[in-house]
Amino acid sequence: MPNYASPGVRADEYNGGGLPGTASGNRQIPQNIEAEQSVLAACMLNPDAIDEVASKLTPESFFRPAHQTIFRSMLELHARNIPIDQLSLAENLRANGQLEAVGGASYLVDLADNTFALTNWVTHTDIVKRQAVLRDLIYASSQIKALAYDAPDDLDQVVETAEKTLFNVTEQRVSSSFKSLNDLLTDAFDEITKLAEQKSHLAGVPTGFADVDNLFHGWRGGDLIILAARPGVGKTSLALNIATNAAKAGYPVTFFSLEMSASQLVQRILCAEAHISLEKVRGGFLGESDWQQLADAITRLSNCELYIDDTPSLSILEARAKARRELRDKDKGLIVVDYLQLMSPPQTRKDGNRAVEVGEISRGLKVLAKEMNMPVLSLSQLSRAVEQRGKSKRPMLSDLRESGSIEQDADIVMFIDRSMDEMEAESDERPELGTANLIVAKHRNGATRDITLSWSAENTAFGDYVDGSRYDDII
Repeated sequence: MPNYASPGVRADEYNGGGLPGTASGNRQIPQNIEAEQSVLAACMLNPDAIDEVASKLTPESFFRPAHQTIFRSMLELHARNIPIDQLSLAENLRANGQLEAVGGASYLVDLADNTFALTNWVTHTDIVKRQAVLRDLIYASSQIKALAYDAPDDLDQVVETAEKTLFNVTEQRVSSSFKSLNDLLTDAFDEITKLAEQKSHLAGVPTGFADVDNLFHGWRGGDLIILAARPGVGKTSLALNIATNAAKAGYPVTFFSLEMSASQLVQRILCAEAHISLEKVRGGFLGESDWQQLADAITRLSNCELYIDDTPSLSILEARAKARRELRDKDKGLIVVDYLQLMSPPQTRKDGNRAVEVGEISRGLKVLAKEMNMPVLSLSQLSRAVEQRGKSKRPMLSDLRESGSIEQDADIVMFIDRSMDEMEAESDERPELGTANLIVAKHRNGATRDITLSWSAENTAFGDYVDGSRYDDII
């Protein structure tokens, strides 16, 4: 097939941009047609691909004009929430009078037959992006060289034009997000006014726990919250309690579970909501009153927007793509990851250095929080240093397992600390049985302190801790 340059860029212009002393006319313009075909095939075969691809590529990123047209048509279908397949794509191209220009329906069939694209489309997307930037750099260099040969007398104008030409290329990698102070002041005043007028004084997603919400006033968009604990203490249970409470309050929640299956999580949610024993449910020993409580719980939860994904070895790229797809029409919500250390690092970071890999994952979760403008609650393991601390097993920031960057990336770091048996609870330094300390060890925008919660091992549920001295405050 013939080679085509990007729109507005001629092959001779690329050839004229070679390095001094090289036979630039004999060098191939950067391109990878097979990678382009693979990316387009993935968008037709994998519904999750288009969000990730669209975040990295534009139609002009493709070298072949036919591929530019096909991808532009895919974006049109996606914007209209129409599934992308060879039939819908062919119909959309035909309606625009472009089907024959891209090679006809037969070319779309050939693309869709490339099932190999499903295995490595993320890497192929990066290849297409890289080739596009290289082509634009070559074109920019040819323009700058021509400008230097035909330079006007004003040297400052030459340099400014050259900088602008190069900036147009680098802008593809680094997009500006600067906002003027005037705009930011207006936004801040509007937010403060809204907070003052609302009755609940919760500016973000509620956790459903009175003392926690009084401290944070709701979790805000862009926040990365880390919840860590020793094994078996209940970090998954607390995350499920928070997710359920947020969903019941009207916030959509996506829950990525890399350790437990969706059915196991739903059983825990039902037991916590119905206040019945998880052991009785799993053993099938339910009494008549239990069935009624279970039915009432199902009724209360049936309209909640809580989505569970139990894909094992989920990568940060997959999580971002799935969250974008599930929550793209939402202006608020909560994303939960259980748990951070089980996520797969980016392919480029699988170098055997676990601290580096975990650091990449935590940074990816922070990017996800800012990108979606939603809080991300991620569970994390603790190192074995806690177990070796004698009677006082109180967790601290240095106990976060495998990477200090988790602490750096997080806006809030919390630990759950509770006694695991009666002997442990007898120590003055340990929480009483039936209670747990939620230790807020880092709070980027506020105070840190310990919060006492109640704990029911029977139905794996945390709750507000109430004693006689503060009963009126809780209710």
